[in-house]
Amino acid sequence: MLYFDTLPKILTPDQNGKYILLTNLMARGALVEDLQNNPMLFYKYSMQDGDTPEIIAEKYYSDPYKYWIVLYSNQILDPLWEWPLPYNQFSGYIANKYTTEAEAENKTPLEYTQTTIYRYEKITKTKDSYSENVTETVSPVSFTEYSSLTPSNNTYDLPSGLKCEVDISKRAVTIYDYEYEKNEARREIKIMDSAYASQMEQQLKAIMGS
Repeated sequence: MLYFDTLPKILTPDQNGKYILLTNLMARGALVEDLQNNPMLFYKYSMQDGDTPEIIAEKYYSDPYKYWIVLYSNQILDPLWEWPLPYNQFSGYIANKYTTEAEAENKTPLEYTQTTIYRYEKITKTKDSYSENVTETVSPVSFTEYSSLTPSNNTYDLPSGLKCEVDISKRAVTIYDYEYEKNEARREIKIMDSAYASQMEQQLKAIMGS
């Protein structure tokens, strides 16, 4: 099934006032939240450099034209900007986005992004002696708070008799760090179980045809 074949048609006047039948490219569907969060429907997948929706669809569904299932499963509406960039394209993205700012400081875009701070962070990690699970909280802080913050590691006795270890650290995030981590976070996606692919197609046809 070709995704664009499912999109509804609309009548619209042309420049001469004559009505023509066009495909409504703005039509969108979405997985309902209950399905989106159902762990029985999806696998976790870490994208490799160079993966595209078509390549992943070929891997899991033996059909590159099922690329739209990959996008829908991850609520991706714009694969151009919401899909992780390969490293060579990421470098180009940095160059294009920050050329003006870099030139103002007589730096290359790479030098500018690697030396300019985007934000300061306070990182708090807690671990209790019972479960030994570690919870991490990252909070943005001002430069003044960042400068005065002293990293520490302390253990506290809880009323329950357990102990809680609290580790506090800080981090200066450069523009490059921010852009890189945002790009890398997009590599962790969900893949719908192939057993539901046909049902997904039928549902899309029904939604777009209604």
